[in-house]
Amino acid sequence: MLFIIKDKYLRAVFGISLAVLIITSIIVFLKLRQIYNPLVIHFDAYSGIDFFGEKTNIFGILATTFAAIGINFFLADFLYNRERFLSYIFAFVSLELAILILMAMSVIISVN
Repeated sequence: MLFIIKDKYLRAVFGISLAVLIITSIIVFLKLRQIYNPLVIHFDAYSGIDFFGEKTNIFGILATTFAAIGINFFLADFLYNRERFLSYIFAFVSLELAILILMAMSVIISVN
């Protein structure tokens, strides 16, 4: 039974997390569909380009983030009746992770 859906704060935070991640996925798909060269995944100001990758690496990062948010959702739901504060921590960590991935994808898009 999903207890987390009854709590409006957790529902809102997880909803915003998923919305940010879906918007990030759409932006990445639209911006990188025309690129066929290897992508710059990591750039260091001192030593230059460190790591090249393909589009599959970018979508792998997004898929891993979706999985992490899904795991956090189920952990928050499982722990909701026992430790409500921990459920809130899982929710806000998911939101922070989604925002960090949005920033990372924005940097990758701007470099390429």
